[in-house]
Amino acid sequence: MRSSLPLLILGFAASPSHAWTPQPKTTALVKSTVNHQRSFDPLQLCEDSDRKSTSHENMLRPSAAFMAAAIPLFSSPDVALAATAFTPNASAAAVVAYGHFISLVGVVACLVAERLTIKPDMTPEEEDFVAAADIGYGIFGALIVYTGYLRTVQYEKGFDFYAHEPLFWLKIAFVGIWGASSFFNTVTIIRRAVDKRNGKFEPMGEKLAKRMIQICNAELVAVGIIPLTATFMARGVGYSQEIPWQVEAGLAALIFAGASFKYVKEAFSFEDNVSKLESSD
Repeated sequence: MRSSLPLLILGFAASPSHAWTPQPKTTALVKSTVNHQRSFDPLQLCEDSDRKSTSHENMLRPSAAFMAAAIPLFSSPDVALAATAFTPNASAAAVVAYGHFISLVGVVACLVAERLTIKPDMTPEEEDFVAAADIGYGIFGALIVYTGYLRTVQYEKGFDFYAHEPLFWLKIAFVGIWGASSFFNTVTIIRRAVDKRNGKFEPMGEKLAKRMIQICNAELVAVGIIPLTATFMARGVGYSQEIPWQVEAGLAALIFAGASFKYVKEAFSFEDNVSKLESSD
């Protein structure tokens, strides 16, 4: 296939130049010029026989040159397939990439909705809205993980490349911290929804609202950092086969497990200032 590419390039370069090269026969050029002059007769001053005698034998035809240059495309199928030779499953890869990016947009939208809604003394309707936004946040987050997995193992550069890219595992660690930090808000929202259903609804205090807003802010920062890491990763910055990828994967998993335990434990043990006031009374 690569050996046919120079032929294609030479065909396109040489054929048009040959077509436009002046012909050595002067009489033919003069005859062609005279015929062109006769054929241009907007006032119908020449006879039909003169116009029909126009010779097209010596007229330059650029289209013929390009047709000749396209012959290698038909004689060598490898050249015709060169444009798509390095993009197997291009349509599926494009759909997965679109799903990955649109999921990121959905995550940001749900996260911003939570951030702007959470406040002390939220109404039951506002609490329901925050719960719905958190559900959407979880769905889009799961889609990001799934499409990211497909892009890693089936499309793009393949797992063999990403496994030896330290920035890939750094990105996975960031994703783990980002996902683990969301457990605090999710667990808190679920607990408050259960209390509301059981008739134990209490207005959110300032301390809990402040902590949940801090978590949202941290998640928004993580959403901005993770794509930056991915851009360097995709270009092979820091690529190295010296470090076993199992070690890097183990560190990323350990970070995720530790952060998840921390935020889930904090969510169950967190005491809002409203509860403290009621217990003191």
